[in-house]
Amino acid sequence: MYVRRDSNRSFFNGKSRTSNHHYGRWLFVLGLMVGMIGVFVMMNRDTLEAQALDLMGLAPTPTPLPSDLASLGNQLMVQGNLQEARNLFESALAQRPDNIAYRYEYGRLMIEMNEPLIAREQGESILQINPSEPRGYALRAMAEVAIGNYNTAIPIAIAGLDLRAGYESHLYSALARAYTNSGQYQNGVDAGAMAIMADPTDANSRRSYAFALSWVRDNDTAIEQLEAAILLDPTNISAYMELALQYLAHNRDQEAINIYDRVLAIQPNNARAMRRLCGTYRKIGQFERARGFCEDSVRTDPMQAGAWYELGLLQYNALDMADAVHSFEQCVAVESGNYTCKHRLGLAYYYVEECDLAWTTLQESLEMTQAAQVSGASVGDILRNIQLGLQQITLNCDDYRGQLTPDNLIEPEIESEDEGLPADAISIEESDDAPETDESETLNDEEVDNTEVE
Repeated sequence: MYVRRDSNRSFFNGKSRTSNHHYGRWLFVLGLMVGMIGVFVMMNRDTLEAQALDLMGLAPTPTPLPSDLASLGNQLMVQGNLQEARNLFESALAQRPDNIAYRYEYGRLMIEMNEPLIAREQGESILQINPSEPRGYALRAMAEVAIGNYNTAIPIAIAGLDLRAGYESHLYSALARAYTNSGQYQNGVDAGAMAIMADPTDANSRRSYAFALSWVRDNDTAIEQLEAAILLDPTNISAYMELALQYLAHNRDQEAINIYDRVLAIQPNNARAMRRLCGTYRKIGQFERARGFCEDSVRTDPMQAGAWYELGLLQYNALDMADAVHSFEQCVAVESGNYTCKHRLGLAYYYVEECDLAWTTLQESLEMTQAAQVSGASVGDILRNIQLGLQQITLNCDDYRGQLTPDNLIEPEIESEDEGLPADAISIEESDDAPETDESETLNDEEVDNTEVE
């Protein structure tokens, strides 16, 4: 039986009202949620935008704090990444140009990078910020020493000490080097001792004291000071390098090698340590190992004339004349005025049968050597080699037979026409180390006892 339902009855009417009530409740909740989301977005708009840009790879790079830049710069200095350290200090100074600490450390870095003029500018800037700041005087004195203006550095350092405002060890350290380099050796020793007295924990003060002591031939005490400097600062590369030179001066070759190995453990790309290992192994007759370190050195830093020179000597002794020519050419390319490299290049040209180049290069090196107006056994050896080389060309190169050569440089003249290495004429066997140079030359073959290492 079919029952007809009346939708107007209370049962159906109640159900309809309940359904409408549920829909309204859901709409209210949805509206409330949308409102809350809107308020949240408005309150956190910047953060949400940054997160969205970051997810899309469009977020701007945050600007590091200058203190963080300077701190990282100091760390990179220890690691030997000097150019990166320089960039960071320059960025820190761009944000805080009035920060004396940043300028001071940046200036010291510039001295390490052989740019003392920039260091001097930083010292002057410090004194413009604060005329009574001792770091300004210390940095200016250090820069003048690095430039070679020793007599200028002395009164600057003394003026800084007269302030009695701190940093005495740095000022005495600069003063010790200035006195020593100007020939006032005892004053240098006294200033070095005062630097240590001012701050016994300052490794660089002990380096300056050792530098002065080496000039008065107190090498044992100098070694003690450098060993103490390394204990105080195990990352002080200059102290290691100077100590190794002292060891070499006392024929403690293996100890020097150990020191250079420690330098490379701290700074694996230290080209100077590689070059020094090359020279040390060459000194003790391990020529293959020496050659390997020289090759590593020029590969790491091709702008080292001294490393190219030592590599050329090793190749020359091994009769690898084509390779020797390349190395000496690179040495001259780096330092065109270096007559030591120039005359070796001329000799090497002779052995690859480049008579024209050999003649011209030897003549040029003769003019350069004579124009330098220096004296000493090494210069005598250079002049001797040049004369014998020119004479050998006149004996064995057809186009130069009968040419006049200098006859007043050395005695006696060569009489042999042998094709082999002329005894003592062009051989380099007579020298354990690269020829000594005066301070005007740029091979940087340091005299062990008394030449400052950076």
